[in-house]
Amino acid sequence: MKKRRIDLGARFVKVDEPRMVWVVAANGSERTPVPHYVLVREDSQNRRRTLSEAVLLDRNFYRQIAEH
Repeated sequence: MKKRRIDLGARFVKVDEPRMVWVVAANGSERTPVPHYVLVREDSQNRRRTLSEAVLLDRNFYRQIAEH
């Protein structure tokens, strides 16, 4: 398995929705060769999504933002 490059608590915004902040809450499945992460929406902890590291690091889709 590849070494993870994104820390828990890292904050991201989707390029086409820059006001919606997503926070890395957990690592995804350990069974896949590509690391995945579970993200929760900062203003609504009920909203979750699982994304691959490749998608999160692709600046065409997401941008990492500073911690609070």
